[in-house]
Amino acid sequence: MSTVAHIIDDHDQKNKDIHMVSELDLDRAFADNIAATPEFLRWVLRQTKFAGLAEKLILLDKEQAEAKSRKKPENWWRHWWCRLEDGSESETDIFLVLRVPDSGKRIALHVEDKPPHGKFTPGQYLNYKRRAEFMANKEQYMNYSDFTTILLAPNSFFEENGDKINNFDCLISYEEVSNFVPLFAQSIQEANGA
Repeated sequence: MSTVAHIIDDHDQKNKDIHMVSELDLDRAFADNIAATPEFLRWVLRQTKFAGLAEKLILLDKEQAEAKSRKKPENWWRHWWCRLEDGSESETDIFLVLRVPDSGKRIALHVEDKPPHGKFTPGQYLNYKRRAEFMANKEQYMNYSDFTTILLAPNSFFEENGDKINNFDCLISYEEVSNFVPLFAQSIQEANGA
């Protein structure tokens, strides 16, 4: 093999070995850890208006999987699309429904994930609350009666997006989440060229 061919083969192999963390990787890690780690679920809930229920709420991941039977069960939290009254369609990145054991009341967390260097699409930050309100109390969306909207992003995204982030009920940073899910720290490091 020539020296040039050997260098090209080495470069191609290195590129195959490098896997940049994608938004989907982060979404899946967040949802999987919510389902598998009660401590993480309680911590997330304590960041929201549902903090007083953090010890009680039960995640309905299996019911969400059953409600979307055409999907793979591991995607229970993904692709919850809706068409709003104005005809626009949109989805929630991470949709989590939980039940209060005493009353049976259901609540939902609508999570928008913005990875490093992420950008809002036009009007996206306005649609989260509209969509959550529209989906509430509907059987196809797990019949929840209360909700909160969460923006999950690096602190730098919060700083760069000023008033837009105020359209979300709750902000949770990658830096905080990385204490539970190290992949979020890796994503920030990759964005910073580390």
